[in-house]
Amino acid sequence: METRRIEIGDVALSFNEVAGEGRTLVMLHGLTGHRDDFRPRMPELAGAARLLAPDLRGHGDFTRTGRADTCTFDQLVEDLRALLDAWGLPSCDLLGHSFGGMVALRFALAHPVRVDSLILMDTAPFCPEAFSAAMFEKGGAIARERGMIFLQQLAEKRERANERPSASDRQTRKWADRYWSHHRLRYGAMDPVAYAALGAAMVAQEPVTARLGEIRCPATVLVGADDEEFVPGADALEAGIPGARRVTLPDAGHHPQMENPGAWLDAVREHLRRVSA
Repeated sequence: METRRIEIGDVALSFNEVAGEGRTLVMLHGLTGHRDDFRPRMPELAGAARLLAPDLRGHGDFTRTGRADTCTFDQLVEDLRALLDAWGLPSCDLLGHSFGGMVALRFALAHPVRVDSLILMDTAPFCPEAFSAAMFEKGGAIARERGMIFLQQLAEKRERANERPSASDRQTRKWADRYWSHHRLRYGAMDPVAYAALGAAMVAQEPVTARLGEIRCPATVLVGADDEEFVPGADALEAGIPGARRVTLPDAGHHPQMENPGAWLDAVREHLRRVSA
């Protein structure tokens, strides 16, 4: 696997790549995520497709604009279009995790001919009830004043002290210190302006539930069985996308590629086999 840098317009970003023949699978991480969210699994998928995992705007090594008005769903969709052009890809298979799945849905609706298939992973066509505008207003103010590392430390301290974690949080605890070391990487690499703006955009988004019937490419809906916040979103995606296949991954929460990697790999490989056939 290699990490590369590429320019799209007046910004640049980094992405992880595993070379391969035939199909290309582009993998989009979630809010506060990082291209390395998929790093442990990418070599294990080698041979199934060419794999590309970019940083989204405001995350990782993406050029920091410092401008909230550039951190919108429309801009992220345009970034992906420009990125496919820069890679020389007329179309791709597209996997979106959580917030990245919301971007993937909007890209598929805006540019259907450029999406050969979709894997929608622990995501939703609307904002889950667990997230609020106040959450990102408060968190964004802290991040701008004290930095993203300080915000991460608050989140880690609160979660470690939680004596009654949710089922999804119990799954992340299986990672132990590996989870928190990656959590620090993700938060430390994120632009605090983008954190507040993209969080607000997620909460204020216009649901695309009513448009799911427009998606005609093959789609697989993946969700961890213990991801309580996103199971309703998976239900809506399964019901709304014609022919969508639902895979509920046991013993997994919001990060099934880490919590149950074997089942996740099986599901992704099966999707690629199906669409190749």
